This record gives sequence, C-alpha cells and structure tokens, in this order.
Amino acid sequence: MKGFKKVNNVMKSALIISAMLASGSLQAQVFQSGENNTATPSLTSQYFSMPQVVPEQAQLVYYYPASVNAGPINIYVDKEFHTALLPGEFTALCVNTGQHVLAAAVNDAPLYQQKATAGVHANFNGGKTYFVRSAVGDGVVSEAVPRQEAEKELLEMNRNTRLINRASSVQNCRYVGSGNDVTLIMDAVLFQFAGSRYDQMLPESQAKLDRLVEFTKRSNNVGSINLVGYTDGIGKSESNRRLSQARAETVRQALVNAGIDSAIIHVQGQGVAQTAGGCSKRQDDGCNKMSRRVDVMINSH
Repeated sequence: MKGFKKVNNVMKSALIISAMLASGSLQAQVFQSGENNTATPSLTSQYFSMPQVVPEQAQLVYYYPASVNAGPINIYVDKEFHTALLPGEFTALCVNTGQHVLAAAVNDAPLYQQKATAGVHANFNGGKTYFVRSAVGDGVVSEAVPRQEAEKELLEMNRNTRLINRASSVQNCRYVGSGNDVTLIMDAVLFQFAGSRYDQMLPESQAKLDRLVEFTKRSNNVGSINLVGYTDGIGKSESNRRLSQARAETVRQALVNAGIDSAIIHVQGQGVAQTAGGCSKRQDDGCNKMSRRVDVMINSH
C-alpha cells in the first residue's frame, strides 16, 4: 500500500507496527474496512465476521497468521499492555473515537520496554472497524487489510482467550444489532476436553463468567443473553451436538444460580465449531481447545 513503512524485526526486540504516514502521524483511515456491517451480529461473529460497533467507539482487529510464527507478539494501546498473541490468534479491541497510540513488538518480555518508547499515532472514526495483520516482509511487519480479505483469513484463526488487558483506554465492545438493539458484551467460556459440567469449565473461564454476571447485575439495560455451545471435531456428530447443548445449559444454570433471570437467557447447541475445521485429532491442538466453548452474547433492550 502507498506510504506503507515496514520496520525490521531485530533479534530480541523489535517494533512491528506499520506506519502509514500522513504529516508524521498514522491515519487510522488506512485500516478502515471501507464498509459498514449493519446486519445483526452472528453469535459466532467474534470468530469470523466482525459486527459494527456503536458510533461512540472504534474497533481494531489485530491478527497473527500461523505462517508468520515469529514468537509471541505483544500489543500495546496508548503505551499500556493490551495482550500477547501467539501464531494463529487474533484480538478485537474497542476504544473511544479519536487519537490513540498503537504498537506491537516481538521478544520484548519481560521488561516490555517497547510500550513506553514505541508506537504510532492513529485517529479512529466512530462506528468503524480496522483490520491489521502481522506479515513477513523486510522482517516482520504489520499491514492494513481490507475487511473481506481479513474476515476470510479470520475463519481459520482463534480469538485470544488469555486476554490480560492492562490498557485503560481499551473498552468492552458494544455492537449494533437490528433496530435499536446493541450487543453490550460478546465473549466465550472454555471447557475441558469432553467436559460440560461447571467443574470442567477452565478456571479462567469460571472467573470470566463471574465478571459477566457482575456486569449483567450492574447494568440496567440488559434485555437478553444468548448462549451458543460448540465442540471440537473429535468424536461423532450427534454426540458433539449433545455435548455442545450441555455446555450451553451449564452456563445458563450458572447464570441462573447467580441470580440472572432465566427468562432472558436463550440457549442453543451448535455441535462442532467452525474453528475446529482443519484441526488435528489431538486433544491438545490449540484450535481444538478454542472450539470447546460457549459463546456469550449480552444484549441491550
């Protein structure tokens, strides 16, 4: 792309965020999808079709193809740590509209020195989604990607669920649905192999579910909660469908036990997740782990 600046990956520490320069500052318009997605978000849209955020926010999707494989990439927003990505993962984050400092670096742990010294300034427009991927060029670089190309590649990727966001400017994304509905939170909880009971939910997902309960109770405009269960591709189709339903029912019961009105909770088991496509039959395969999940979508009135 015109004006695209590549930055080398230098041994132990290297800035890899691309710089699309305009009068010395990165203009986020180059990351813009070029089209609004006004359709009602799919329950699996966090994995392959990013819905439109509300006008008060902008969304950035940064993804790291497995083919690049330069080691963990640390993502920084406004000089604060957002998350670390492994090859084959992506993160979707939302910020207020306006200017933000974005950076990504490889091999700068444990000091994370790039967060304070590196980055480019970006102006983000409300209601827009911007797609950026890491790539191999003159070293490892980051590059803007059109929506259609990005979402096709995201089909084969996993959302980072180890998220440890310390960037104070990063917010929960609020998505526009049909009519006046807005998806307040879209997230996922993971289960052990073949597991569907609450005690077979991964500990970090149990903690995440607690936070989702806290948010629901604190909010005064939650109208519905959609739960969709999935499995990996190991085993028979009908068994996986039942397992996916059982996982969703477990999350539903946990919400009800925590005091959430059962009338607003809708449950569905979809069987094998699309994220399991192309995975091996090994239980510890990363994309298999990501497929043992229940998507949680908390919607406004």
